[in-house]
Amino acid sequence: MDCPACKKPMAVLELENVEVDFCFACEGCWLDRGELGLILTGAPDVPEDLNLAGGKKSSRRCPRCNGRMRAGPAPGTDVEVDVCARHHGVWLDKGELQTIARERTGTQRANALADFVSNMFGGKKA
Repeated sequence: MDCPACKKPMAVLELENVEVDFCFACEGCWLDRGELGLILTGAPDVPEDLNLAGGKKSSRRCPRCNGRMRAGPAPGTDVEVDVCARHHGVWLDKGELQTIARERTGTQRANALADFVSNMFGGKKA
């Protein structure tokens, strides 16, 4: 699957039993429907959790269906994310997963995700 941001191929990595499509070129990640909730809380999120009906059209396309995504703030945060209009998943730019974790679950969870990124990607913390 190619990255919706930079169009480079992504690699599948495992984060807490969740397969994350990660782009080594721009360090963004694609999460399929339900995976953001699994990472943050252990329970899958539902499409309504990432409903960006009021969001603006994104220039990015869903890597699953090639449909245009919507851009807007992830619920409970100030982080602008790109969400597939057909609910296939969400695109997070570099550092956004950690920021969402910090804003929605607290510093400890964000630190755990930052440590994962640092360990996985050679000391780079977002």
